[in-house]
Amino acid sequence: MPGLIPILIVLVLAFLLFSRPGRISGLMEDLGKGIKGFRKGLSEPETPPPAAGDPPRQVPDQTTNGDRAQ
Repeated sequence: MPGLIPILIVLVLAFLLFSRPGRISGLMEDLGKGIKGFRKGLSEPETPPPAAGDPPRQVPDQTTNGDRAQ
């Protein structure tokens, strides 16, 4: 038989979870958004965003020996 303290802890937790309608559904919605964001972050390539003052990157020319075609 559980003692008085564990029963009080369970009752307090149940009160906190069920005291406000929609609280559990709100938590589940936030959890779902977090999982979707995590999966999206995993699927995107790892390129750091450019800093505010950095010039745009230039792609090197793909000619032989690095010489530019004229």
